[in-house]
Amino acid sequence: MARYTREGKCLWSTPIALGAVSFPGVMEMGDRTGWEIRPRRPWVPEEIGVDHWEPLLVSADRIAASFTDTQGGIGRTFFLNLDSGETISATSPAPTGRKAIAGPGQFLIGSQGYGAFTTGLFGRHGAETARWASHGAMLVDKNGSPSGPELENHLPSRSRFRRLAPDNTLVDGPTLTGYYTSYPAMDCEGTTVFWRDGKLLAVDIDLAGHDLFAMDDSRAVIGRALLLNAGNVVVSLDNEVLVFRTPLGPLAEGPWPCGGGNLRGNPLLS
Repeated sequence: MARYTREGKCLWSTPIALGAVSFPGVMEMGDRTGWEIRPRRPWVPEEIGVDHWEPLLVSADRIAASFTDTQGGIGRTFFLNLDSGETISATSPAPTGRKAIAGPGQFLIGSQGYGAFTTGLFGRHGAETARWASHGAMLVDKNGSPSGPELENHLPSRSRFRRLAPDNTLVDGPTLTGYYTSYPAMDCEGTTVFWRDGKLLAVDIDLAGHDLFAMDDSRAVIGRALLLNAGNVVVSLDNEVLVFRTPLGPLAEGPWPCGGGNLRGNPLLS
């Protein structure tokens, strides 16, 4: 990890060592039996990939940088000081999941796969302060409350729309059919919109679900939901772009109202 000025001067450079990684249930190549489900021996991988989802998050004076063993999908998130590059802490090795900025110096770190299905909240000191038995494409509203559609590698679907309560419990929203899901977006009234199982779905602040549009479609390549002005919602499905007119309001204010926290340019136009 390194930080540079706009002029290209290196302010600091910090080596990241993923270290020995293992997790119960990881697939490992046996000598004669082929692929088996058994605990992987702790090892240092020769090839390390950047985490596939939200690889680098910066909030206030903290950085959350995730790295993953590309062979088994087991990774760690390292929390660094933005000013000095000092490594503050790191998560234990776990299957990679979705992540989000939860507030100033705070991050949601998800884990899904090999029996793991959790989301942890980490504060600016690098310690986990909350954990929920859920994983998904979470949004964070202006009050710091996370919610979103669960993402689990399981069919038939057992997923729901969930709100992560402060006491580590889950508040149930509507059940979700299908499998593939767009990253959602939240409007200023707290209504979340996303595409799943051939439907444009909305879940309001009271966790009531609404079908805004439906068609017979199960395409797997789905872009994130973009919330434009005047309630227009854009979703890409494979090589098509669909635009819907909805009663939604402008994009919500908060640390993570949509995929990428709006840093990748959710085009909320005036």
